[in-house]
Amino acid sequence: MPEPAARRRKTVALVLSGIFPGLGQLYNRQPFKGAVFVALGLVLSWLTGRAVPTDPQALARPGTALLAPLVALLAVSLWSVIDAWRVAGR
Repeated sequence: MPEPAARRRKTVALVLSGIFPGLGQLYNRQPFKGAVFVALGLVLSWLTGRAVPTDPQALARPGTALLAPLVALLAVSLWSVIDAWRVAGR
């Protein structure tokens, strides 16, 4: 069983990466990896926001334009959370 300080570090890294990709890596003192995850999160968040239709007629039509950036954002977020948790456990 990990000691309380190690468990706390893993939990904090996991929660920070859950808030936004890359924050857990920055907490784990991995500035380059954290910056890459933050940049990916920002770009994918922007792309997801751009894919949301604003025209009322467009809302009535089915489409998958929102699906690709949203799935990519979720994948990067999950990758960031798992990586931060694993690295904090070392």
